[in-house]
Amino acid sequence: MKTILVLDDDSAIAGLIRMLAERNGYAVLDSASPAQALERFEENDGQVDLLIADVVLKNGSGLDVAMELRSLVPYLKIIVMSGFPPEMWNDEDGAEILESPSDSVSILQKPFSPLALMDQIYRLIGKPVSTAPAPALAHKAVA
Repeated sequence: MKTILVLDDDSAIAGLIRMLAERNGYAVLDSASPAQALERFEENDGQVDLLIADVVLKNGSGLDVAMELRSLVPYLKIIVMSGFPPEMWNDEDGAEILESPSDSVSILQKPFSPLALMDQIYRLIGKPVSTAPAPALAHKAVA
């Protein structure tokens, strides 16, 4: 089973991502802080296919976590989410991540629809092997 590590300190957004991913056949590890994300990664022996991380967190940066995990697992796929466009990010924020090939990193601008999120997941790590059809996705935006 493909595993997604979600890093977002907004429990509503993290919960929605979890629900969508699990309903579509992925395993999900939740984290609300950079330290917790690294802990979840280690608990899972680094067996993570995709990191979905919010750029701005109350106590850190999702980009810092992305860069640290990418140094441990160079092939790790990453989706970074933000309510701000990349041009507004600090010049040093995620420069290395943003320079990665587009087939390994995606930027998801908030608000986004569940369909947009699932499209990015499918594009980066493919659809999970499943015998059951995936449920239909609504087009309502996620803040």
